[in-house]
Amino acid sequence: MEHKSIEEIRREIEEQILRIKEPLFSSKAAPDPDWYLNACLNISGGDWDTYAMGYKRAGDILVQYVIDNNSDQDFLVYPVTFLYRQYLELRLKELIFVSSRLLDQDAMIPKTHNLVALWKQARPNIEAIWPEPDTKGHLSSVEERLIELCDIDSGSFAFRYPEDKEGSATLTGIVHINLKQLRDVIQGISHILDGSSTGMGEYLNVKNEMNAEFMAEMRREYHEYDEYGEY
Repeated sequence: MEHKSIEEIRREIEEQILRIKEPLFSSKAAPDPDWYLNACLNISGGDWDTYAMGYKRAGDILVQYVIDNNSDQDFLVYPVTFLYRQYLELRLKELIFVSSRLLDQDAMIPKTHNLVALWKQARPNIEAIWPEPDTKGHLSSVEERLIELCDIDSGSFAFRYPEDKEGSATLTGIVHINLKQLRDVIQGISHILDGSSTGMGEYLNVKNEMNAEFMAEMRREYHEYDEYGEY
């Protein structure tokens, strides 16, 4: 590994400090070499799926970094676990929203951060759409993991701060978290939750198309009646 001189490090730091005069959020146009790093936002409106997958991918990337470099696990355990927890919260809220629309229920997204509370709303809808026995078994396993996580972080707080709002230490009694194990279990959960989301989305598209065709047919019939006084 190439070692930088003190002077090189000093110049690098000074250049970085000068960057604080620039705006945080901007884009770069070609031929700037960094133009391809422009991230696209708000492509499809309030896309819960994009948010959810963004947090999960970030967690996966950090875990792979630890695996590849065998370092920084003691620092990255906090953002990694938070990223996965945030993914789960967003996915559960998205599932509640999509499944409610599919089942003609009030499609309100809960404001709570409690994963178990969210699961209690999402699971019955998933089972209503896919009532197969195998599905129930997988959902029970997902529920066990959500309870496990919620027991140590019910409000999406413990992996963001070392103390709670009352000043008590968070994550007491936990000594080790294996990041690869965490990633692999989350991946298993994601197969169930993401698969449910994808399937519901497809069903909802079909339902919307059928409703649109029905409404179009009703409008045609109405115009015919309005014009001739009879069908």
